[in-house]
Amino acid sequence: MSVLASSALIPIGAQGQQQNAILIEGGTLIDGNGGTPVLNAAILIQGNRITQIGLKGQLQRPAGAQIINADGKYILPGLIDAKSNYASIYGEAYIAWGVTSAIWSGGGGDASIAERDAINHGMIKGPRLFVSFAAIAGPGPDGKKQDAGIPGRYPYIAHSPEEARRISQGFLAAGADFLSAADGDGAPEIFAPVVEEAHRAGKAAIMRTVGPGTAARECAMMDCDVLIHTGEVGVQITTDQTKDKWKNYIGLPPDAYSDMDDAKVPAMVKLLVDHHVALEPDIMAADRGFSKTWSRVQQEDANFFTDPALKAYYPVLQQKGLLENVKSPSTYLNPQQIQIRTAGFRNHMRFLKAFVDGGGRIVPASDIPQTPPGLGVHQEMASFVDDVGLTPMQAIMAATSWGADAFKLNDLGRIQAGKFADVVVADADPTQDILNLRKISVVIKDGKVQDRAYHRDYLASTFKAGLYDNNGCCFATPVVESVPWMTALKQATWRPDNLNGGFGGPGGIESELSPTPGIESIFPYTLKQGSPATTLTLKGFNYVRGSQALIDGKPLPTKVISRTEVQATVDAGVLAKPGRYAIVIKNPQPVAAPEWGDSSNPAKLLVPYNFTTATSENKF
Repeated sequence: MSVLASSALIPIGAQGQQQNAILIEGGTLIDGNGGTPVLNAAILIQGNRITQIGLKGQLQRPAGAQIINADGKYILPGLIDAKSNYASIYGEAYIAWGVTSAIWSGGGGDASIAERDAINHGMIKGPRLFVSFAAIAGPGPDGKKQDAGIPGRYPYIAHSPEEARRISQGFLAAGADFLSAADGDGAPEIFAPVVEEAHRAGKAAIMRTVGPGTAARECAMMDCDVLIHTGEVGVQITTDQTKDKWKNYIGLPPDAYSDMDDAKVPAMVKLLVDHHVALEPDIMAADRGFSKTWSRVQQEDANFFTDPALKAYYPVLQQKGLLENVKSPSTYLNPQQIQIRTAGFRNHMRFLKAFVDGGGRIVPASDIPQTPPGLGVHQEMASFVDDVGLTPMQAIMAATSWGADAFKLNDLGRIQAGKFADVVVADADPTQDILNLRKISVVIKDGKVQDRAYHRDYLASTFKAGLYDNNGCCFATPVVESVPWMTALKQATWRPDNLNGGFGGPGGIESELSPTPGIESIFPYTLKQGSPATTLTLKGFNYVRGSQALIDGKPLPTKVISRTEVQATVDAGVLAKPGRYAIVIKNPQPVAAPEWGDSSNPAKLLVPYNFTTATSENKF
C-alpha cells in the first residue's frame, strides 16, 4: 500500500488560513449502522465533530472550509482496533490504514496514559488510544501468586475481591478508560468487582479471562462487555466425553473446539447474547495459519516494510518477529497437531457464525505484534468474511459501530451528527469486496485530515510506550528495563555478606574494585512537566562510594545511601521538557568483573505533558 496517496483536498480561501471546517461532498455513505448506503452524500465537519449530514448540494459550504471531493468514493467511520498491544512505533501505520482508534487492553501504566493524552492533545500522530492503565491478574488456584512488589512493575495481582476492587478504583482514578483482566487464573468472585467498578464509572469491562478458574460462562454471568480470545468458549462447549481433557486448557489456539458439541452451542450463544457480551476472537493471532487466505496474509506481511521511512525506525526484531508469526503451520506443528487444530479452527469459525446469527457481535483486533499495525485490523475483517462467513457490511459494522458499542465509546463508530469526526474515504466499494476498504484516499481523525506518510523521525515526539525497541517483548511498558540481565547479574555478583573484596563488610560501600551495579526499582518514576527539582530513590545492589547516577548520559547529583540504595536529584530544567529519560548507575573503575561492565541496566523516568493524569503518586 502506498501511504502517499492524494487526499483530494481543495482548499477554499486564502493560503495559510486556519481551516475550521471540512465538507465531504459526493461519494457513497456507509454510516456504520448497516443500512442501505446513501449515494451522493455530504458530511459537514466543524471542529472535531460531525455537525450535518445530507446530500451533495444541500449543505452550505462554510467560509474557509476544506472541501473533499468524494465523487465515486465511499465514506465510512474510522476503524477501531479491539485489541492493540500498543507501542509508539505503531502510531503512523494505524493512521495510514484508517484505524483511528485503538483499545490497549493490557495497558502500559503511566507511559500509556501519557502517550494517550499526548495523542489526544494533538502532540503526537496516532490513533485515539483507550487504555486500561494495566490489567488485573488472578492469584492462582492456591491464591498465593505474587506480583513483583516493585513500583511500576506488572502485573497487578488481586488476591481477594476487596483487593480487586481497590486496584480497580485506583486504575480509574489514574485515568483508565476501561478496566481489564489479564487472565482467568482465579475464581469468578475475584474478577466480579472489576466489572462492577467499571460499570459504576460508566465504562467497559474487558476480560482476557481464558481460565482455568474463570472463562466465558462466568464472565457472561457477571455482565462483562468484551471477551478477549473469545473467552475460551471452546473449553466450555466440548463433548461430555472430552470436557475433562480440556478443563485446564488455557492455550490460545483453537484446539479445544476440535471436540465441540454442537448441541451445546445454542445455549452458550444465548447466554452470551442475553448478557450483551461481545467476542474478540483474534483469528489472525490465536488461529494463525489456518485462514483460507493465509498465503495472502503471508505476502501482505512480507510487503509491509517496503516504505524506507517506516523501516528506518521500526526495530528489526519486530520486523523479523512479524514474519516469524505468519509461518505456515507445517513448519512448527506435526501432522497430528495440524489435524486437531484444523478441526478446532473450523469449529471455532462455525461457533462465531452461530453467535452472530443468534444476535451476537464480534469485533476485529490486530493483537500486535502478531499482525502488522493497522493492516492487522483489515486482515481480521477479511477473515470475518472469508472464514466466519459474515457479509462485508457485517465486517464493517464489526470494526465500527459494534466495536464502539462494546467498548462504550458513545462518540465513535458511526457517521452521525454529534459524533467525533473520524472518517475514512475509500476509492472502491467495500460492501462488494472487503479488500476494497484498504484502498484509502483520505483519513480524517478528530476533525483533521491526516498525513498518511511515514516519517523517519516519528519516534522523537513519542513517549516510546510499550514494545518499541530491540530489547524483547514488553507489552507493559517497563519502568526498569533489562530485568533478565539484571537478575543474572545479581545472581552472579551480589554477595550481601561478603567481608572481602573491598566491600567493607555487610552494609559497607567502600570499594577498591567496583562490582557492576543493578537497578531494581525507581521512585518516583513519573514526574509531570514543570515539576520542581526532585530526588529519585534507586534501589538495587552493588552500589559503592563513587557510584554515579546519569540521566541520558549526563551526571546527576548523587548520594549513595547504602549498597542497595542511591538517591539522585533531577533539576527543574530537565523536568521542563516532556520525554522518557534513561537513568543508569555507573560505578568507578576498575570493575571487579569487566565482562559485566561498569553500568547498570536502565530505569526510565517519565516526564509527561502537564495536562496528563499519569503520575506515579497513584498507589494501587
